[in-house]
Amino acid sequence: SSCVYVPRYLESTWFIWVSQMNHIPMDIDYDRNEDWVSTQLHATCNVNQSVFNDWFTGHLNFQIEH
Repeated sequence: SSCVYVPRYLESTWFIWVSQMNHIPMDIDYDRNEDWVSTQLHATCNVNQSVFNDWFTGHLNFQIEH
């Protein structure tokens, strides 16, 4: 029934949107030979803070702190 499939569809769409937004790294220069932590910090970015982004992502828009 649609009472089961519609919420599942919305939930899975939300999950994919949030998880992909938070796990696609920025391009970095790999020739710098930095340690792993420094490389991760250079390749990670936060998503702009707003009331909607904070609510929609459950505050996962602060990817560096996450």
